[in-house]
Amino acid sequence: MTLTPVLICTAGELLGESWEIPEEGSVEIGRADSNTIVLPDDGVSRFHARVLYEEGALWLQDAGSRNGVFHNNRRVTGHQKLKPGDDVSVALHTFQVRSRLPDGSLEPLEDGDPPESLTPAGTSDAKKRRWFWPFG
Repeated sequence: MTLTPVLICTAGELLGESWEIPEEGSVEIGRADSNTIVLPDDGVSRFHARVLYEEGALWLQDAGSRNGVFHNNRRVTGHQKLKPGDDVSVALHTFQVRSRLPDGSLEPLEDGDPPESLTPAGTSDAKKRRWFWPFG
């Protein structure tokens, strides 16, 4: 059975949208129109982050952004390996890493939880804080 890694927006302006991560390729995230995922937000750099799919593994990489990219609420420096169920946050946008089955459905997470985060989550403090200012 072939699984396709996808990013699903769980918070932010693009809520509910999804993007497949191409085999041996990447998905670029940023404010510039040339990115795969374009986030029209002042807190997002023109070229903010990328998710790479290399040799069967997913990697999150900060592309030199000012405000940072977060993996499960921790700022990424360099690159970070991803797995299904992980969250990737850029400014006020959060994406969940999932696997899509050949029939188009999402593979259940290991803990068996449904993808409840695909419904609007309100405005918890964890979802609002996506900023990092190193000179504080």
